[in-house]
Amino acid sequence: MMTPRGVIALAVAAAVSLAGATWQLQSNSSGYVEAQRGERLLPDLLSQANDVVAITISQAGRDVRIERQGSSYVLGGSGYPVKGGKFQSAIVAAASLEKFDAKTSRAEKYPLIEVESPADKAARSRLIRFEDAGGNTLGELILGKKARGRLGGAVGDGQYVRLSQDTQSWLARGVVEAGMKLDGWVDTAITDMNAEHVVRATFQPTGGPELVVRRTGVTQGGQAKFELDGIPEGRKPKNDLTLRYAATDLGNVSFVDVRNDGGGDIVQRTTLMMADGLVVEFRITGDDWVSLHIVNEGTDKITLNDLKARTQGWQYKLADYKLKQLQLTMADLTE
Repeated sequence: MMTPRGVIALAVAAAVSLAGATWQLQSNSSGYVEAQRGERLLPDLLSQANDVVAITISQAGRDVRIERQGSSYVLGGSGYPVKGGKFQSAIVAAASLEKFDAKTSRAEKYPLIEVESPADKAARSRLIRFEDAGGNTLGELILGKKARGRLGGAVGDGQYVRLSQDTQSWLARGVVEAGMKLDGWVDTAITDMNAEHVVRATFQPTGGPELVVRRTGVTQGGQAKFELDGIPEGRKPKNDLTLRYAATDLGNVSFVDVRNDGGGDIVQRTTLMMADGLVVEFRITGDDWVSLHIVNEGTDKITLNDLKARTQGWQYKLADYKLKQLQLTMADLTE
């Protein structure tokens, strides 16, 4: 079996070979070569690629850190698994970046191409840093705006970049896909279930009344029909869609941040029941972190095992609108 080091080495070698061939084609066809044009931004990273054990992306005081642990890759801090190939791809892309066209060296112009200091509060630039096992920096680069199709011909896409210690910025050949959002690095799905199989949802704040939305049949249009229990006198459901989405939206919940499950005071329990009998419970803590727990396993073992593997031992931070979907009240569903 090929090791992660072997995979990186082969990928880098292939990228360098392709870069050289493309550069030769471009320079021969244009008939001129600038003094630095075609040089790699991080030339040493190629020979040190197998020594990279951590990648940190920084922007406006925030960091996303990816670490190598044996043959796998995880988020720094939590240890949450990273998508296969993302770590290696970032190294290969950064190591293959070539200077294509010199751009501004004036700091006041940097924001136009997003190569300002990534430490700035409003920075849109990102600093990507590659580290070895000793914490030494093997290369770092400020990543700016992407330039899709700006290089023309066989060269293709580019990106505005700047070496952190230099004032000169560049339009580089190549693009490094390394953002601050976790969905670029990990599978952010908490639940990913077929909405057609949802039969019941309950919402219960600690010490408060239980709100129940249950499937009762189909509408005239053939859509699943849901009803709300215990509607107060003088009120009515807003519409069929509101009730249906109240339940089915729980089948597709994703996160924006993750940490190890440290427990905490539970302020809300929201459950989802599927047609096969699977029942999952979202538990929301006082500081708005969410964990998922299996209440009843059901008969769909594939879905069950996937949920267990992905969610046990973790707490999640949701986008505000998604957290609200787990905390619906009677007032949200009726008028």
